[in-house]
Parts: sequence; C-alpha cells; structure tokens
Amino acid sequence: MKEMKYQFDYKREILDTGFCFGLLYYIISLGTHPVAYIKIPEDSKYFGKGVSDIDIEVHGGITYAEDHLYISDSQKLEGYFIGWDYAHCYDYAGYEERLPITVRTNGKKWTTQEIYKEVRAACYQIQSAKEEKENGD
Repeated sequence: MKEMKYQFDYKREILDTGFCFGLLYYIISLGTHPVAYIKIPEDSKYFGKGVSDIDIEVHGGITYAEDHLYISDSQKLEGYFIGWDYAHCYDYAGYEERLPITVRTNGKKWTTQEIYKEVRAACYQIQSAKEEKENGD
C-alpha cells in the first residue's frame, strides 16, 4: 500500500489494489486527489446501474459507474466499475497552495488507509445487498 502524495500535476498511480469481501478494488491517485473503484459482479443488484441508482454510502457519493476502468493512462480494464472521489468541498486538492489564501479550504488530506476503510465498508454493502437479493428481501 502506497501513501497518497498530493501534487499539483495530474499523475495516475495505483496506491492499493486487491480483493475485499471477494470484490476487486483499486485506490488510485490522480495527483491532485485520490479516487476509489470497485468492480461490480454481474449478479449484483448494482451491476449496470447509473450513478444515481446506486445507494452505497461512500464519501461524497458514487461519482463513477462505467463498463471499464483505466488503471493507468494506457491500461484499460473491462468490467463494470463504480467509484468515488476525494475532491469534494473541504477535501484537500494538490493545487490548493497555488490558490489565493482567501479561497483555500485547508481541506482534509485523505490517507490510503482511510480510503481503504471506506472501500472495505462499500464492499461489505455491495455483498450484503447481494445476500438480501438471494434471500428475497
């Protein structure tokens, strides 16, 4: 697990990846801020759903729902992925020092470990919804 290092310039870098509750996840730095993604299996109630139809609680809500994921500028993974970012109001952005002091938020700098805790909670929510679907709830 690599630590998030905020910077002014865009740079896509995998900070962590693996499986959590059986689901593939990625935590990626975009340089200015981190993002998190989870691959949704075809038998999940979230598979193929749009951003507004996914009721998983994560920081800032789900902001990505696509049939692919770029894990580097040249490497594209196929599959249905959902994701969210850490570039909301009161989150730190790598370009903040270049802004006038009056508009800086002095936002939260998220650590990779903190993001992983959210990924873990999201994976649990996804798998719990699958169990509810199987049990007819």
